[in-house]
Amino acid sequence: MQVAVSLIFSLAMILFGAELFTNGVEWLGKKLHLGQGAVGSVLAAIGTAMPETAVPVTAILFGGGAKDAVEIGIGGILGAPFLLATLGSLIVALAVLTSRRPHSPGHLQVEERGFSRDMTYFLLAYAMTMLAGCLPTEAVHTLTPLVLIGLYGAFLVQTLRDRQVLSGSEDELHPLYFQWKTDHPSMTVVVLQLLIALGCIMGGAQLLTKGVEQLAAAFAIPAFVLSALLIPLATELPETFNSVVWIRQGKDGLAFGNITGAMVFQSTLVPALGIWLTPWQLTTQAVITGALTLCAAGMIFALYKLSGRLSVRVFLAASLLYWVLPLQLLASRYQWTSMYWVSAAVVCLAAFLCFRAASATMS
Repeated sequence: MQVAVSLIFSLAMILFGAELFTNGVEWLGKKLHLGQGAVGSVLAAIGTAMPETAVPVTAILFGGGAKDAVEIGIGGILGAPFLLATLGSLIVALAVLTSRRPHSPGHLQVEERGFSRDMTYFLLAYAMTMLAGCLPTEAVHTLTPLVLIGLYGAFLVQTLRDRQVLSGSEDELHPLYFQWKTDHPSMTVVVLQLLIALGCIMGGAQLLTKGVEQLAAAFAIPAFVLSALLIPLATELPETFNSVVWIRQGKDGLAFGNITGAMVFQSTLVPALGIWLTPWQLTTQAVITGALTLCAAGMIFALYKLSGRLSVRVFLAASLLYWVLPLQLLASRYQWTSMYWVSAAVVCLAAFLCFRAASATMS
């Protein structure tokens, strides 16, 4: 009971700190006279990615090199894109199926250039991240983070160049939380809010890490699997519901761009830190998680290139791959051999749905 309360309290601290940080960073951008594109693609992106980034980084930095802390860090890093590519796809599919879309029923319409750019960078960066864990040499661990950082820099430059923003189209900013009675808060108050927000995020992340360690020990569950399933579920899933709102408003590009943009960030800068700060030797569960992530994202991208649109059936197929990881956990934890067969059946069903979607687009 105490562990559960601690987990809930730590998550509340992280989300509260992230809200303060995002609000403060938008005002910082305004104070520095940055354009809306720079604020949205750089500063605001950092703010929204702070919860899922803070947990694994905190676990690695303050874990004292303990095995469980390192596994929690790696699990949080690999698990965030895994959840977005699988359960994120399920949320998108359900939003499409439950919304009234007379012009595009059963599929999303996204801007081809932006979607292809995001998915190409993600697949390349995530594959490099996995390769670095399977080739534990000093040269690979030194060069891979530099390449990942370079990839994100190239992605950022291309995104800002492609994004056309009218100078007079900025939305009204929400008042600064620490100085809501004035339209012009001082820079000192903006910086103070940012510092307090970072303190809440880092403190909550450390509490969440300790709680996951205690749960893993109490239930004899590998820390990596628990962190890959639990931490991203808590930090990523609320953010994906923004996509539901945009889908209902007919803004498909914003809806899925919200997910793919986060996936690029979490497959470049965050893994770069993980590779630098840990031995980055991936366990069997980590390799399975990475393979499922690449398969889910690869299916979505491949079917899009074939048909030129994003079908709900493909999203449902990708979402099925999420359940393979918990099924593998049950199989290894309780020696249930049947769970391996269930996992294989889930993969086959996902492949079948993907094949049906491909056949429908070719006919």
